[in-house]
Amino acid sequence: TTLGGLDSADDAIDPQGEFDLLVETSRDSLFLSLIALPGYFVSIAMLGRTACCGLVLQTPRYIQMQGFALMAVLYALIGVFWESLTHMQVLLVLLYGSTFFFANYGPNATTFLLPSVTYSHNCRSTLNGISAAAGKMGALLGASVFEPAADILGDGSVMIICSGISVVALILTWKCVITHVQDES
Repeated sequence: TTLGGLDSADDAIDPQGEFDLLVETSRDSLFLSLIALPGYFVSIAMLGRTACCGLVLQTPRYIQMQGFALMAVLYALIGVFWESLTHMQVLLVLLYGSTFFFANYGPNATTFLLPSVTYSHNCRSTLNGISAAAGKMGALLGASVFEPAADILGDGSVMIICSGISVVALILTWKCVITHVQDES
């Protein structure tokens, strides 16, 4: 007999297995969040300070560049060593969680800071809104494409692509984000 699309007892859903999967997913999500959240606070603590023996001032632009650079390295490591890392779940979650830490430390935190130092006072609110909308569209596109791309190309390849996107974002930040705007009073 067919009950709810299941053809036999062998295809029945195992409630304990489903619960175990839910607990494992919840645990991993909590672990990722615990790694990622401090990124915002580290960004706040570093902003305006000097680093590298007093040579580099931690501006929003530089913090964003650091975030993209470290995300690129971490995604590349995950992508290159994907097959090995699938057998070392704790290390995989730690590396993947670190990408979230540096996303929060870099681009996620500086998203709120850069418009105030990039755009002039006369057009700041309009361009900030346009920038925010473009960022949301990019996030929607990335979230929509990630799983289908992983199904087609494989998880390791998608991580390599994420590394490449981080490098492009680093270059765009370096070339296009200015550090100071003169207000037109």
